[in-house]
Formats: sequence, C-alpha cells, structure tokens
Amino acid sequence: MRVVPSLALLLLVAALIREEAMSQVVPPPPSTSGLERFAKQIEPDLQGRPERLPQYVAHFRAQAANDPRLVAFRVEPTIADDDRVTLVGFVEFPETRSGLQEYLELLGFADIDNRLETLPAATLDDKQYGVVKTTHALSYDRPQRPREVVTDCLFGEPLYLLREDGDHVLVHSGEGYLGYVAAAAIERVGRDEFDAYVAGPHVRMIADHAVDKGLTLPVGAILKVQPGDAGVCELPTGATVAVPAEKRQPVEPPAAEIEQAIAAAVRLLETPYHWGGKTAAGIDCSGLVQIAFASIGFHLPRDANQQFYLGRLTATRWHRAGLRRGDTLYFISPVGKISHTGLYLGDDRFVHAELPQVKISSFNPEHDQYDPKRDASFAFAKRLW
Repeated sequence: MRVVPSLALLLLVAALIREEAMSQVVPPPPSTSGLERFAKQIEPDLQGRPERLPQYVAHFRAQAANDPRLVAFRVEPTIADDDRVTLVGFVEFPETRSGLQEYLELLGFADIDNRLETLPAATLDDKQYGVVKTTHALSYDRPQRPREVVTDCLFGEPLYLLREDGDHVLVHSGEGYLGYVAAAAIERVGRDEFDAYVAGPHVRMIADHAVDKGLTLPVGAILKVQPGDAGVCELPTGATVAVPAEKRQPVEPPAAEIEQAIAAAVRLLETPYHWGGKTAAGIDCSGLVQIAFASIGFHLPRDANQQFYLGRLTATRWHRAGLRRGDTLYFISPVGKISHTGLYLGDDRFVHAELPQVKISSFNPEHDQYDPKRDASFAFAKRLW
C-alpha cells in the first residue's frame, strides 16, 4: 500500500529545506558583473572605441570610483597607433587601479600599460603626516594655476600626506577633503609625533587670538593642550602659547551619547541582513549605523558613501592608531568604491551588518572574530563629534 504524506508533514519538510538553504546563504564572491554593467552603460556591445578612451575613464570614475574631492583619482589615458593603452597618474587604492584596468579590458582594450601610482606615494619619507602651522592654509584642486580652492585648513589641523608635487603636498585635510596645500604651511611629522599630537586633551578656539604679527589662532581651530593646564596650547612646532579662557573651550567627547549609539547597534546583533532594511526585522550596513546615531538624535544620510562625507577623518588604511570607540568605519569594494560601513567598538572590534546577519568582527588576526576580508578592504574612519 502506498503511503501518502500528510500535508503537515510536507509543510514541515519544506520549511526544513528553506531553513537549511538560508543557513548556507553567503555573500556573493567578487565578480566582474558590476563592472560589466557599468561598461555596458557606455558601450552596450562592449566594443570600445579608441577615440572615446578619456570618456571611458571619466565614466569609470563617476560610476565605480568615489567622489574625487574625498578619494584620490587622477588618471590620464593615452592610446598609441598600435592600440596600446597607457594609464599614468595616481589613485588612492590598488583596488581602483586594478578595477579600472579590468573595466577597460571588458571594453576590448587588451594591451594596457598600467603605470598608475597608488597612494601614499613611496617617495614620501618617514614624515608622512603633518599639522598646519600657519593661521590657515588653502587647499587647492591642483598645485598649479589655474586652480580652485577645495577647502581651508586651520591652524593645528592634522593632515594625512599623500604625495609631493613641487612646493605643494597632496593631503587629506582634517575632514577628509583632498587637496594641495603649500608645503611651507605644513609642519611635517612622523607617525609617533602625529599620534601624540592628535591624542587628547584639546581645546577649540571660540575667538581669534593673535600670537604674534604673523600668527593668529583662528575660531574653530582645535589645539592640543598640556595635560593639567588647558590654558597652555602646544603648537605644531613644539612651542607653547597661553590662550585666555574666554577664547577657548575644552573638546570633550560626549561619552554617554557614544555609548548609547553603540548600545543601539549592539542590540541588533544577529538581526537578519536585508538590503535597505532599518529595523529588527532586517537591516543593512548603513541602516545599522544610521539607526545607531538616530537613537541619540543624530540623523545620517542613508548610504555608506553618503555617510562618509560627515565627520573628522581619524584613520586611514595605512594609519589606524587614531581609531576610537564610536568612530564610523568605511570599507571599499573590489574595484575601490566605498560600499560598506560599521561602528568601531574599540580593541580592534567593530559591529556591522552583512549577510547573513549583524555581527561583531575584528581587525586583529589573533581574535576569533577576525575578518580578513574587512581588514583588507578597510579604507577610512570618521568621527562625528
């Protein structure tokens, strides 16, 4: 006699199969599908034309790279009569360098001489960091005229140096903006000196204070002070200056709010990952960070590459000593675009949302939670207070 399974049994088996399938969901491996999609946007048949090479590079920058005001990307492509493509210039990350080459290969350019420099430049000496030592220093989009101002860097502002160009240096400013600053305005320091300078305590100038005829400490500048004496500021050159109490205020992290934002994120551990989600029913990486800060009344933009515009730059891929609990972290895709974010917990650990769920990972290979993929793709950290 044939046994016919009951409806309840069939439903149970189906549920178990679904559960097993979901338990095996993993992030898709890196592929060229995204690059191919971008390439087809400009050439649907993937047949690139030599005369359009500059347009292809510009399209890659717009679609697969980052805002060039925040991440270095200056590429000059040329093509010879024998169709050999040469790429000169610089980009910030090796992922961008290889991603651009792969994109052009998808468009049919098979012979590519990729001379792009990745930053920071190998030609920088051991003083790869700097602090603004003049009242202010304008940052430009290029070292030579004609040029446009990108931002203004204030006295005492920490700078991450990327490459030298004549009498200017390409830097990330305190808020992360990219630009050329006059070398004469920068006190160049080594890693240890830089770490000591950016470590607290600090004060913020709330009124201009003239030090001498050539130097004024401007409103908004953040200055390191001597421990135990907030009235004595340490200048980047090593000198000190007394600043009246009515012209300064202490810079103190809002510890309670930071812990509240972290607690909001940690409460969502093991929440299923869901693209676009922002609740305990499902959440994505930027949604997690957005909700964490919304819990303290700080409203961030929706996407990771939008959130990156906010805050002070505190760490880069090549220098992470400035990381502090509550910093937002930014990671790049295999082609160099900011595509993931998380919240730093301290001790090399961070909370973030990725398939299949919200979890805590670590940058430290000695930790059980070590995530080599995220360690390798980390790009920047920002501080929102």
